[in-house]
Amino acid sequence: MERTKTTEQFLKKKSGLKRYLEKLSTALPPAFDHAFDRYFEAQAGTYLKLEAKLVRFEGLILKLEDQIAEADTMADLRQTAGRLAYVADRIDEVEASLYKRSRRRNRFVFDLSDFFNSSQKNRNGSSPSQGEVHSLDEAYQTLNIEEGATLSEVTAAFRRLAKQYHPDARGGDRSNERHLRRVLEAYQIVKESLQT
Repeated sequence: MERTKTTEQFLKKKSGLKRYLEKLSTALPPAFDHAFDRYFEAQAGTYLKLEAKLVRFEGLILKLEDQIAEADTMADLRQTAGRLAYVADRIDEVEASLYKRSRRRNRFVFDLSDFFNSSQKNRNGSSPSQGEVHSLDEAYQTLNIEEGATLSEVTAAFRRLAKQYHPDARGGDRSNERHLRRVLEAYQIVKESLQT
């Protein structure tokens, strides 16, 4: 039963990533056309720079398609989701400049714990030894909760601390990113212990 649920989650996430990648891919041809119409004759240098960026994005999208197709584990999908979010953010940056609009926020939403997990695990899914939280007790202390807390209490504590340390809540101040990473790691450790 548990294996079937995990397989369903894996396939659902894989399908979601494919759909988002297709959506992102369809945004590139109109961007090429707009760049050409706007800059080619008057500012050829600007057009060539934009074209080079857009071509690079096309190549990255093709690589991401391959990574999604080849993904065998949730860890692979998490890693690809982080890369996809990065590419989507860079595309949005170019589009904002090209279309003279403000940048969109949160175009691709994924679980912060998934992002942390993908950045802290290596290719085969094992945790590296350089993590900042070394035990379940330390994880509970980091989240400032008692052992035996429910998953909803753990999640509430995580959200409260993540909001406290997140740069967006601090006017862009990134000085507490280490604390945020610790909170994310602690949350992942406690969450995994409650789900086993």
